[in-house]
Amino acid sequence: IGDTQTASITGATTLDFATHQNFVLTLTGAVTLSNPSTESAGQSGFIVFIQDGTGNRTVSPSGTDYETAGGSGLTLSTAASARDVVPYVVSATGSIILGSPTLAVS
Repeated sequence: IGDTQTASITGATTLDFATHQNFVLTLTGAVTLSNPSTESAGQSGFIVFIQDGTGNRTVSPSGTDYETAGGSGLTLSTAASARDVVPYVVSATGSIILGSPTLAVS
C-alpha cells in the first residue's frame, strides 16, 4: 500500500486501510475512531496525531477493532500543535493493535 493520508479530522472518523498505510491527522475537535472494514492481517504502519492551534483534542477508539495495552485507550499530548506518533499492526481482520504513543515529537 505505502500511501499516506494527510487530513484534518473531527468527530467519527473511519480510516481507510485499503488505500493508506500511514496517516497524518490534524485534530480539529474530539475524534472517535470507528471500526474500519478495509484492514488486512499483517498490515502495519503509523498514525501521527497533530493537535491544532487550540490543542486539548482527544482521540477515542470507539470501535471494538482498535486494541490498546490493557484496554486503556490512547492518552495523547494536549498542547497546541503537539505531534504524537502511534504505531499499529493488524493481527487479524477486526483486530488493530495500537502501540504506545511517542508523545510530543519535536
